[in-house]
Amino acid sequence: MDLELNRHTAVIIPAYKPDDRLPPYVAALKEAGVGKIVIVDDGSGESYQTLFGSIPQDEVVHIISYVPNAGKGVALKRGMQYLLESCPDSRYVITADSDGQHTVKDVLRMAESLQEDDSGMLLGSRDFDQPDVPFKSRNGNKITSAVFKLFYGVWVSDTQTGLRGFASGLLPTMIAVKGERYEYEMNMLIECARQRLPMRALPIETVYENNNEGSHFRAVRDSVRIYSVILAGFFKFISASLLSFVVDYALYLLLNNLLKGVPALGNEIGVLFLRFVPHITIATVGARILSGIFNFTVNRKFVFDDKNSVSRSFPRYLAVFCLNMLLSAALTSGLHLAFGWSDNLVKIPVDILLFVLSYKLQQNWVFAPEKKKTGV
Repeated sequence: MDLELNRHTAVIIPAYKPDDRLPPYVAALKEAGVGKIVIVDDGSGESYQTLFGSIPQDEVVHIISYVPNAGKGVALKRGMQYLLESCPDSRYVITADSDGQHTVKDVLRMAESLQEDDSGMLLGSRDFDQPDVPFKSRNGNKITSAVFKLFYGVWVSDTQTGLRGFASGLLPTMIAVKGERYEYEMNMLIECARQRLPMRALPIETVYENNNEGSHFRAVRDSVRIYSVILAGFFKFISASLLSFVVDYALYLLLNNLLKGVPALGNEIGVLFLRFVPHITIATVGARILSGIFNFTVNRKFVFDDKNSVSRSFPRYLAVFCLNMLLSAALTSGLHLAFGWSDNLVKIPVDILLFVLSYKLQQNWVFAPEKKKTGV
């Protein structure tokens, strides 16, 4: 046991109406040499003050209490804020639940792993294939992991684990993450994915007592919160893209119908292996330039909340913009010439297919934050 390492480790325990497992759990952490233990009484109420009062406070143990109940996200951030302001010696921060799921042994293993590599976020990963894991936990986590991978490109085997660790240098970043209740923990993962911070899994013991009845997770309401967080960015992108598409298509119809009256612009032109109809190409380019300026502004501010300079983001957006514009003109012209399909109607499915490509490129390259250094 590395007592020096443990001394520089802080553990935050959010607690809402905890049972009698909390006091001995705190005592065991203290006995193991953990340097700081912050318990956050998240509005448990007057009837729980006797239990909290049975936990001695000293230079190691500190209890934060407030009313009313504000949610797990608020509780975690209250604990982090206390560490940031009052515990400069804490190098590593670990969050653990108060319901007995996270063993002292796993907390200490997490501290040791952070000492070896404190980059990004270390996640205590449970084995959901064990027979004693409740059905809702087993299937809920697997589905959420798959959805998270689809939208953020990172596989997180246990998205709902409460045992997490990171270097104290990430405290300001984690405090700034939005969310008040269980959705906050999902927002932490999304922020790590956005900032390209590594998320590593540490296998931990899977503990479920009484079918996890001590959990305050509300299956329907909190699941809706979590999935709304996961899908929020994509739905914003859809909204912005639909609005930009309306602008783009309206301008395209206007320009294309006007230019059709010019005979010279109706002759086919071949460039390498591509074939273009001039009035379609000109209408596509003109409409896309104007709608592209609009779309860049909306995506940067509203969808991806880009903190990078315009000089970094705009050239990348312009590259994606030109690629999509070229593919749109080429595919629309090619399908029109090959099959005789309406040049006005065929543009719709073409741009829908290019939509997915644009989203992934903007998410992972155009508006992706620069990778941060997280060590202490």
